[in-house]
Amino acid sequence: MKKSLPLTLLVSLVYLAVLAPAPIAYAGPPLQIGGTQVTIQNPTNGMNFQPGQTIGVASTSNAPGGISFVQLFVDNVGIATSSPPGGIPQPNFYVVQYWTTTPGYHTITVSATSAQGVTGQASIFINVGGSAQPTNTPNPCVAGARFLGDGSVPDNSVIQPGTPFQKIWEVQNTGSCIWINTYGIVNIGGGTLSAPSPASIPYTVPGQTVNVALNMVAPQQPGTYRSVWQVRAPNGYTFGPQLDVQIIVPQAGCSGLPQVTSFYASPQTIRLGQATTLVWGPVNNADQIKLQTPAGSASVTAPGQTSLSPQVTTSYILTAFCKGQRVDSVATVYVSNPPTPTPTPPFQQNSIFLSPAQQAGFGAINVPVQYFYNNLNAPGQIQLTAFNNFGQVVGNSTVGAIPYSQQFTNVTISIPSGYQNAVQVQGCIIDRTGAVLVCSTGLGIR
Repeated sequence: MKKSLPLTLLVSLVYLAVLAPAPIAYAGPPLQIGGTQVTIQNPTNGMNFQPGQTIGVASTSNAPGGISFVQLFVDNVGIATSSPPGGIPQPNFYVVQYWTTTPGYHTITVSATSAQGVTGQASIFINVGGSAQPTNTPNPCVAGARFLGDGSVPDNSVIQPGTPFQKIWEVQNTGSCIWINTYGIVNIGGGTLSAPSPASIPYTVPGQTVNVALNMVAPQQPGTYRSVWQVRAPNGYTFGPQLDVQIIVPQAGCSGLPQVTSFYASPQTIRLGQATTLVWGPVNNADQIKLQTPAGSASVTAPGQTSLSPQVTTSYILTAFCKGQRVDSVATVYVSNPPTPTPTPPFQQNSIFLSPAQQAGFGAINVPVQYFYNNLNAPGQIQLTAFNNFGQVVGNSTVGAIPYSQQFTNVTISIPSGYQNAVQVQGCIIDRTGAVLVCSTGLGIR
């Protein structure tokens, strides 16, 4: 019985050996080197790609104390370095780094360094342009773009024949590919307007917004021109919205009489102290445009406008010239002055009379006042107070050192909430001691 013990032990060892899992064989170098842990999720070891394909190398790194930065190497050549947002180490840092493939067999290595300076790395092999048919090789990054707006030269801009200009589109990278120097913009219709095609675009990471600019020249012949462009990937694939520019090239120079499409004042009639706006529309077939005002004549562009506050009724002239020939257009602004009230004698001593208030511009009213002051406790003053519908004070004004005897004056009251709130005005004559000698009421603005 004692001799059977070694046999039993041998049988047990053989049984355990059969159940034990076989060791797994990995192609290529060890996937992990160093104390910091690095895992490459994409691409996988042994994948096949075509030359010129932009691939995204996705990796996750972790280490005690956090990851400070991650580097991408291809055949021991540094390609990209990435750090967590704000440079703050992260315990688990996920990043996608990009490389455009070249033919051959390549070793892709991702190296991560922790906050304590401990480095680890992982490596994979890929085949670019080999004889084997690619299998399981979806594009690791997706190309996408979005048009946000015109940065210059909006559609139907008028540009003189042969004039250089720069067209700018504001474009956002909405894909997962980085637009490196192998990306560009290419003309897909309507002619290039003397711009190169393809043309380069700025280096742009996913989510970033950039200005894509082309230097163009307006054709010599008059007409409407439209040029259409699109962003192109390194493999020739065009993507994103069509980016277009449309310009109008007018007939060179001018001939015959100019044409002023419109010229007017808004409003045409104002009261003294108010403002009006002169407005003029496009002026066709002209090589010079001038606006004449009482201050003089000055060149202007069309269309355009300007704000004025004439003191009297005034006519303004817009003149268009074409090789010495001219066309005048006139706009007249009529200014009305409020009539001066005529005093109605006789007045009693220390009497005051308020005429209805008049608008003096937004937030102010004028109140014509007639009074008689007997010079008691001179100097005296006139004090005006404006009230709203609820009897609340909405503005006041004082005229000091008024002369005695029959007088007429015009007092301005500023109303904080607008002249329409002053529905009643009270005026009083007050002597130098502050004693009220006489008061009267008048109408405000209704």
